[in-house]
Amino acid sequence: MSGTAQSAGNLVKIAPTLANPPSTSGPHTYSIVVGIAKGNPDGYLFGVEGDLSLVVDKLGVRTTKTLYIITDVTLQIIGDGARVLPPKLQCLKSTLEEVGSVLGPPVGGHVETENDEPSFLPLSGDEHLYGNILASWLKAAASGGGTIIVLADVCHSTAFLKMPVTYDLKTDGSLHYPNSEAREPQGREGQVIIISSTERGQLARTIKVGEGQYVGPHGFFTWVFFDYLQNQSGPVDTAALLLYLREQCEWHKEKPRPQISATTTGLRQLPIGQPSA
Repeated sequence: MSGTAQSAGNLVKIAPTLANPPSTSGPHTYSIVVGIAKGNPDGYLFGVEGDLSLVVDKLGVRTTKTLYIITDVTLQIIGDGARVLPPKLQCLKSTLEEVGSVLGPPVGGHVETENDEPSFLPLSGDEHLYGNILASWLKAAASGGGTIIVLADVCHSTAFLKMPVTYDLKTDGSLHYPNSEAREPQGREGQVIIISSTERGQLARTIKVGEGQYVGPHGFFTWVFFDYLQNQSGPVDTAALLLYLREQCEWHKEKPRPQISATTTGLRQLPIGQPSA
């Protein structure tokens, strides 16, 4: 994400409310939020900080088990609906191994990309989260039959994290996947889906929201994504979502280009809509 070049952020207070758990025989949903505000050499990313309350609220109502937050932002958690972990590689790897099936993780931060070298997200200290390593962890976590959906609002996001099958839109608005032969088996029907904010060479953008519950800086793509879900219940049509994201991003002067990729073909719907009351 782009952001104002300042050196420190604020204390962010979060009071997550989780969804009612399903029956003991039904599937559970976990969420992981990864927000790295201090990895940009140009300064602190206030859009990452601003997104945390929004994302935790929106994911909380879709989460029946634990909501994990891996971040370098200073947080005060009210209640017991979330677990905060330090921004370490082992924390993310262990969490993915533990939950296996998650709605997230939304990933926010600054990604570095150099020529043909693997792109990475700087974490705390000298640790780097490389996109190819994260992809292998996600595939392993989904191999037991889970569905993992990642919202990647980072610079160069398709260079950082991308699955083999790329989804695109035909002129009539329908989905197609020109590289469908690249699909990968994922164990017991498990799958990984990546919803990306930008292509290689594009920076993630920050906007300032001046009114409402979430006043302040936000990731442009994150804001547009959850704004769309606000009016969608149940499964969301994949083609309609991608079309909306691209239309909204076309209004931005930098014209970031969202993309959806996955390990499988045929993703006509995504289980990410607004839960019923």
